[in-house]
Amino acid sequence: MKGNISFVIGTLFSALSVSVVAAYFSIVGLITIFPAAAMAILAMGVVLEIAKLVAASWVYQYWDRITILMKTYMVSAVLVLCLITSLGIFGFLSRAHIDQVAVYTDQDLNMEVIEFRLESEKDKLQAYRTRIEQLDLVLLESRRQDRNYVTRTQRDERETINTGIDQVIVKIDGYNEQLLPLRMEQAKMEAELGPINYIAELFYGDTVDSNIDDAVRIIIMLLIFVFDPLAIIMVLAANIGIKEMRGNRPIAVAKVPERVMETVDDDEIQTSAVDPEDWVAEKYGVESAMDKKKERGLQWLIDKKRKRKE
Repeated sequence: MKGNISFVIGTLFSALSVSVVAAYFSIVGLITIFPAAAMAILAMGVVLEIAKLVAASWVYQYWDRITILMKTYMVSAVLVLCLITSLGIFGFLSRAHIDQVAVYTDQDLNMEVIEFRLESEKDKLQAYRTRIEQLDLVLLESRRQDRNYVTRTQRDERETINTGIDQVIVKIDGYNEQLLPLRMEQAKMEAELGPINYIAELFYGDTVDSNIDDAVRIIIMLLIFVFDPLAIIMVLAANIGIKEMRGNRPIAVAKVPERVMETVDDDEIQTSAVDPEDWVAEKYGVESAMDKKKERGLQWLIDKKRKRKE
């Protein structure tokens, strides 16, 4: 009996744990769908989640005592509530994925802006270097007697170019310093998105954005399939365990041979197939065990009355 109680308690605890987590995901997901009425959705979600579990247990407990109309409505209500919970869970998990992708996208945009400015500064640096090469070429091709004059005419331009190069190098260093933490953060995000990329590649053979989104939807649907429905099934399983523990449900036992006893007269009992001390407990379960002599007499009386009715 201790083992049965522990198992029933474990089943009930598992059912409530799954239900609580599913309710949290569902309520948060519904709030993201209807953000303008967050507190109202919270209250509604809590009440409906509790009502769903109670309704499932109540229908199971009183199934043989309620009308078909009531059965139909209660079962339908539980199924609809499961659907609502599943939609809320879908919204919650979808929002989590969208937020992650949004952060990754913002990171990419910031990096693209900085990289664009960095490339512009590199183009300026290349232009300055090209102009210096041109000035050097003019100086090299000029006549020896004209080189002093050429040098004087190029002096101001060369100073301007050198100043511009220094400024460009400072900007390039600044942009690289800005990109370094962003690239490190991007590497972390890519590592976080690595598993879903592998899953998308497993499903579709490619990791384009559309395939990643489809893979995420498949995972969410699988989670929904085993989330709230599992909570309901576990609640029903706990009800079954409680009923069996109270003795309200028959316990499945091994089949007993049809002829195990024969009546010799009204006072004597003769066994034929098995020992009566073993087959009574086997037929009716260990919980029915009592004094062996009383068991034999009681079973003889039950079988005798049954034969008269037949």
